[in-house]
Order: sequence, then structure tokens, then C-alpha cells
Amino acid sequence: MVESGGRPTRRGAYWMEVYGCQMNVSDSEIIRGILESAGYRQVDDPGDADAVLVVTCAVREHAETRAIGRLTQLGAGTGGEGRPVTVVCGCVAQEHGSSLLENYPAIDIVVGPDRYLELPDLIRRGRASATGFSPHHYEGVEPVRKTFPRSFVTVMRGCDNFCSYCIVPHVRGRERSRPAADILREVSGLVSSGYGEITLLGQNVNSYRSGELRFPELLGMVSREARGAWVRFVTSHPRDLTDDLVETMSRCRNVCRQIHLPVQSGSDRILSAMNRGYSRAGYLDKIRKLREAMPGIALSTDMIAGFPGESEEDFELSASLLEEVRFDQAFLFRYSERAGTPAASMEGSIPVEVRLERLSRLQDIQRSITRARSAALSGREMPVLIIGPGAKRGLLQTQGRTAGNRVVVFEGRQAEAGRFVLARIGSSDGWTHFADLVRPLGTEEGFEASESWRER
Repeated sequence: MVESGGRPTRRGAYWMEVYGCQMNVSDSEIIRGILESAGYRQVDDPGDADAVLVVTCAVREHAETRAIGRLTQLGAGTGGEGRPVTVVCGCVAQEHGSSLLENYPAIDIVVGPDRYLELPDLIRRGRASATGFSPHHYEGVEPVRKTFPRSFVTVMRGCDNFCSYCIVPHVRGRERSRPAADILREVSGLVSSGYGEITLLGQNVNSYRSGELRFPELLGMVSREARGAWVRFVTSHPRDLTDDLVETMSRCRNVCRQIHLPVQSGSDRILSAMNRGYSRAGYLDKIRKLREAMPGIALSTDMIAGFPGESEEDFELSASLLEEVRFDQAFLFRYSERAGTPAASMEGSIPVEVRLERLSRLQDIQRSITRARSAALSGREMPVLIIGPGAKRGLLQTQGRTAGNRVVVFEGRQAEAGRFVLARIGSSDGWTHFADLVRPLGTEEGFEASESWRER
């Protein structure tokens, strides 16, 4: 749907802020490509922009509220005819559509994730709404990336899972897989440009299918095309983590021994209510297969505390799963109602204070596990991809990532972004590790995430 009417704006400068997941980061690169091909230039200060854009996330209420508040602030800050055109992009735009224009006078334009090609025209009109789904994958758009030497390559859009708590299928649409040839061309260009890490993206990347080609085959093809770079993928649904995908990961030496595998709950009863499509035992079996095939693989997960109907026994099953698996990292959240999802109308709503208390208990458990697993790496030597400079407490630093996606910090300016180095791990502060640079690594040494470099 497109609605329009209002003051036009001149073609000029834009400013953008991004909330949410890696998919939103990737979408922001597409937005930059579209706008800059139309003659716009990005500026660092919203006060210097003719158009300000906020790429929004609707997964949790807090993220949505924060993004809308930010846009309202930006739109009202200068006031009058001289203020910039304000644009809400992404999932919140798709969720609420033109009602955002009616309810928030400071918002001028609403554009969903599949309608970014229309942005230059929408901004020119000055007040408009464009939502709805499209089968395209922004073919022909050259993303403008800001994340060197790490990169995102979207392989599919949308989701068909319809987990009972999740709004993503409603705001991102049904699954559409991108042709493999287009993906491989993008990967080849990134490697040629010196990118050291490529992350394949999808709402459920494991369910990728283009004709008869499925994700394990695509991963193998990308691995061969990306010689000289690490390869990752996110997000994986446990139900679709197949044996042949595990085999491909273990065989392809530049595929990082790391996976994010959201479990959400340790209770079979709650998993069923969530419509997750697997059991606790089934999930643990997949963890076993991953660790048998790739000893030392880095594991991370998502978990929700306080889902409707969650008893204390259900919660304890989630806590015990954290203890049993001992994830390297876990992203833990209290349940957040999303209007229009089945869970929002379920009986047995958990009081917010109980959700928060349970969340705190999960955080305490995982914090202890993460610290112990991090401390166990002290003294190890492993390859690190240099991300770039950093600073903490006024000290110059160099930051990098391991194949297990751990943050590594070196004192001083020791290597350029995009270089692989061998690091000796010292102390750690949770997920961040302080290290000494041992030596630069050559291509064959640096990009291979082989057994010789495993983190356990």
C-alpha cells in the first residue's frame, strides 16, 4: 500500500540509525545503496540531514518503543518547516503502517522491509506510507557497507515457522530464498575487496531452498567461493539443523566452528506452546552431534523467561538446560507480548516482576558459565581477525574476533583491519578477552577454522 501527500523535500543529505538484528544492519546497507545511487549523501549529524531514517525492530516491545521515541525526538527537535523528513523503516513500519503517520505527527514516512526501492520517491513526496511484501531480493542494488572487514550476505528473507510469541513472519513475510548464483557473485566480490568474514543471513537460514538446492549445499559452495575469509551463518532453527549441515560445517575448513542455536525453553510443555517443533531431548541430541563432529565448537543460544503458563518447574528445566549444555554465550530475555501473536492471548500470563526475577536467575547462571569458559582459554594461542581500532578508558586498543566470535582486545595499534593474527589469550572480562599479538598469519593459516584452531 502506498499513501502520500505533504511537503516535498530536496535531494540531499541523509542520516540513519539502526536498531535490532543483523538483518536490519544488512538492510541498512541496502538503504544506503539505494539512496546514494539516487544522489543522496550520508552525514554524521542528524541536524545536517534533509532526511533522517531509523531502521526499527519489532521483536520486543522495548525495541519498538525506543525506536519510535527516537524518531519523535528527531522530528520534533528542530520544529517548523526546516526540520528534516523523518522516516521509520523496517519491522515497526510494516507492523503499524500508515497509523504511525496518524498517531505520531513527527513521523513523515513509513516504509516496510520490502519497499526500500521506493525510498527516494517517498522522501521526495515528503509524507507517505509504503508497506506490503515483495518477492524481490534487491537484485541490482549495490549495498554501501560500513562493517569492514566483516560482512553480511542475505540468502533469504521471511519466515514460515510462526512461533507463537514471534511477530517476524507478520512483518517480514513468508520465506523467499535468493538464487545461489546471486549469492556467490556477492561473496566473490566481498572476498576480492578484502573482507575477512562473511555471515550468511536469514530469519531461518537453515530452511534456505532454491529449487533443489538446500542450505548445506549452499554453505559448501560459499565456503569454496570465500577462500581467504571466514564464513558464518545466522539464525539457525534447531528443527532444521540437519545431519548433512553438521557434516558440511565440519568438512569446510573456513566455516567457523561456531553456531547460534536458539532453544527458547528447556521445558517440553513450553516448547510445544511456543510451537517450536522440537523437544528438549531432540535439541540436546543436536548439541551432542555438533560437539562430536566439531570438538570445541562455540555455542550460543536465546532463551525466554516468563512465557505464558510457565510454571516454576518449567523454569527450572530452562535453568538446568543452561547448566547441562554450558553455552559459551546466551541471549536471555523476559517474555514480551506482541499484539497479533497467539501467545499474546494465551492464559496464564506471568506477572512482569516474576518474569524479571526469573530472567535475573538465568543471567546469573549464564554469567558464571561464560566466565568459566572464557577463563579456560587463558594461555591459548588462536587466530584472530582484526576488526579495527578501539579505545577504552582513554587507552588506544586494537579489537578483533576469534573464529568462535569472541571479542579480543590488544593494547595499542597493532594491526590493520582485515588482517589475521595469532593471539595469545590472557585475562578475560566476560566475553571480552585481553591478548598479546604473537605474529601475523598468512592466508592459509588465518582463514582456516580447522581443528588445529579449535577453542577447546
